[in-house]
Amino acid sequence: MIGLDAIDAVTTLFSFAVVLWNIGGVFSFDWHGHHFHIPGYLFLGAVITTLTASGILERFGSPLIGANYRQQHFDADLRAGLMDIRRNSEQIAFYGGEDAEHLRLSGYLTHIATNWRSVVRYTWRVNFIAEIYTGIATVPLWLMLAPKAMAHALTFGLYSQINSAYTQVRISLEWFIFNYADMATLRSVLQRLGEFERTVSQQPETGIERFASEIPSVQIRDLTLCLPDTKPIARIGNLTLESGERWLLRGPSGSGKSTFLRALAGLWRHGSGAVSFNMRQAMFLPQRSYVPSGTLRQALSYPATPDRYETLSCQRVLEAVNLAGYSHRLDEIADWGDVLSPGEQQRLAVARALLFRPAILFLDEATSALDEDNERRLYEALLSALPGTTFISVAHRDALCRFHDHEIVLGDGNAVFSVLEK
Repeated sequence: MIGLDAIDAVTTLFSFAVVLWNIGGVFSFDWHGHHFHIPGYLFLGAVITTLTASGILERFGSPLIGANYRQQHFDADLRAGLMDIRRNSEQIAFYGGEDAEHLRLSGYLTHIATNWRSVVRYTWRVNFIAEIYTGIATVPLWLMLAPKAMAHALTFGLYSQINSAYTQVRISLEWFIFNYADMATLRSVLQRLGEFERTVSQQPETGIERFASEIPSVQIRDLTLCLPDTKPIARIGNLTLESGERWLLRGPSGSGKSTFLRALAGLWRHGSGAVSFNMRQAMFLPQRSYVPSGTLRQALSYPATPDRYETLSCQRVLEAVNLAGYSHRLDEIADWGDVLSPGEQQRLAVARALLFRPAILFLDEATSALDEDNERRLYEALLSALPGTTFISVAHRDALCRFHDHEIVLGDGNAVFSVLEK
């Protein structure tokens, strides 16, 4: 709507600017012995007057842009807080954290209310200036026509024509003034979108490089993991994971195990070195599985479309991961992230891997929520169904050693490679 009004204002301005220029005549005067002629002085006066008023409005009304920007920020904080509570309502209830959450949300609401008062104050200031200008907008025209009136060169008919043309030109030029509040909101939105676009379009920082490869092995060259402040976490060095090998990644908490997998996935760029593998045939199973809402078939097939796998295949993998009880509910719509327990969600993630049949499978404590029997059952299913797949598992339990033939131990900033004894 603002854009259409702007087009209409520009069209009206060009139409009546010519009329006002022609009928306004020339303003002539002498100054220190020099004679001056200003053609179209009424049009120029309207432009100068409006630009002056617009400058004053921008000077005193520009804080409205920042206030609108902050309002969007505080509104977003409140929405994010409410979503966080909804997502973690059960954990909050177990902790009895209602008072803490009430305090946190009250803080968000206080920020919104405080800033809203600023928005109202600056909006009132903008409207006050606009109304003052509207009240005195015809005064400059009377001042500019005073010489003609005193020279008895201003007839009633000429004044009517000049006033009509001047009013149309002034209204067209006042588009910025009367749309300033809406423009301030739009400018604040564009500012946030601009920041978002700059963040998204930023070139990846130099660091760990990833290269796509068609070979089945995972190649790691001179890999060093660092924190964002360049402090080293672990040095992996050179390593080749051949097709079909099963590697167990172990080490104390904070030694860089999950960071190592994030670096392989391209989610961690802090450090140096390079990794290459067949990324199209690789699959990552995080500790906390993502389960989208919709049908169970959609959740099981994710990230592929639900029509990619046959019903019989879906039922078989559910049975393999001890979720046979859900086989008849494949087309049932539900919020499966709430229906399934954490352990069931991890079993569902393994079922996805059995469907996808990746050449390389990364498991970041993907069975940590399971008991030993279910964990053993899942690894046996994976090894049986995917004998040629390369496995890299992050785990703490010694029971998983028997399902792997190599080990990487992270500690003291270095990686130690060894062959596991069966």
